[in-house]
Amino acid sequence: MPELPEVETVANELNHKLKNRKVADVEIRAAKIVGVGPATLSPKRSIPPGVVEKFKKIVLGQKFVSVRRRAKLLIFDLSGPWSMLVHLKMTGQFIFEDKILRKATGGQYRLLNKKDAPKVALPAKHTHVIFYFADKSVLYFNDVRKFGYLKLVHDTEVGKVREFLEYGPEPLDKKFTLPAFLTQVKKRPKGKIKQVLMDNKVVVGIGNIYSDEILFHAKVRPTRKVSSLKPNELVAIYRAIGPVLKKGIKAKGSSVGDFVRTDGSWGGMGKFHFVYGRKGQKCKKCGSVIQVVKLGGRTGSYCPKCQV
Repeated sequence: MPELPEVETVANELNHKLKNRKVADVEIRAAKIVGVGPATLSPKRSIPPGVVEKFKKIVLGQKFVSVRRRAKLLIFDLSGPWSMLVHLKMTGQFIFEDKILRKATGGQYRLLNKKDAPKVALPAKHTHVIFYFADKSVLYFNDVRKFGYLKLVHDTEVGKVREFLEYGPEPLDKKFTLPAFLTQVKKRPKGKIKQVLMDNKVVVGIGNIYSDEILFHAKVRPTRKVSSLKPNELVAIYRAIGPVLKKGIKAKGSSVGDFVRTDGSWGGMGKFHFVYGRKGQKCKKCGSVIQVVKLGGRTGSYCPKCQV
């Protein structure tokens, strides 16, 4: 699942590319992907009648004013009194194609992070929503597993969205201080530190990839319970969060599985991973073999020598 650096990359790129572009048409190929209110974003088991027509009616003729991020959510500000909240979930992708990119790529994109993955033309089998702009540029939303969503929420309701009310602090915000971090972490003494870092109520945007990398730099194993951590270890974890996430943003994210940038290219953070995705390989610092452990259905990667 895309984490903070990946979602931030998408937000930054789309904020630049979509600004003031007017929606001329919308094609919705999978009704379950879109929604219009209410404030909660939790997916519904049934599709409300008329949701596709309502979604299109609101968006048509609108301009994208800005795109920003909160936690792992994308917030598209429209020129009217609506916002489009988007979660990429496991396999969601945005590809923005204008005539320059279309000419450069021939309209063909490798949407899986595998060198032998075939290139496909868009729209493809897993393209579910398409925004056509007045200047002939196009924004494609692809999602193999269809877990992602695009939901319109009236501006007066955005502040009431349940997910926003439940989210913890942004890890790159000045309000994310050491005391604030320690207060939240110590409320979970029996929790494994990797799982605690991935709890959005503690701090947002950290998932499987960056929790592994943060704990490597802090020299702490992912299986350690919070209650077993010494004060200096908790400080080390806190101090590792910012630099690791900032490096991920600078590298344009980790292209693991289905994550691609908005031009179809891959993020470069993978080459900087110390432990994530490196099971059986030698540690870049000490040469020990990277090991993995299961934690609540997730995999934690660590160096048995560098992390204690």
